[in-house]
Amino acid sequence: MVTIFKSHGLWRLVEKGVTNSDSKKKKKAEGSSEEEEDEKTVAAYMQDAKALGIIQNAVSDQIFPRIANAESAKMAWDLLYGEYHGGDQVRSVKLQNLIREFEYAKMRDDETLSGYLTRLNDVINQMKTFGEILSNERLV
Repeated sequence: MVTIFKSHGLWRLVEKGVTNSDSKKKKKAEGSSEEEEDEKTVAAYMQDAKALGIIQNAVSDQIFPRIANAESAKMAWDLLYGEYHGGDQVRSVKLQNLIREFEYAKMRDDETLSGYLTRLNDVINQMKTFGEILSNERLV
């Protein structure tokens, strides 16, 4: 999903949220009018709504109720990140399970070679998601 947000220029907004920091100080420093600031604020909220819409459309019907009450893209992102990324201990346990699955992976009797390689690549990609660095020697 990060790639989608980056391609739309929304990742910073999702990661940091909409900021209303010191708009009066900025107005004085930049010499911008109140109307210009209002336009910028409206544009930021429109981008936030766009990002929230992308998140809501990307999740399944089972997951949607968890983020249905999120008022901003950052809030929805943080809810999903916290639930699926987990804390350090949860991440460590998940990574250990993936490492074990990778190390003991072997082709099943009823599995095709392409099916086995797909399953193995899925495990490798999940390990990389959790921050595991895999050398080419280890992958072979």
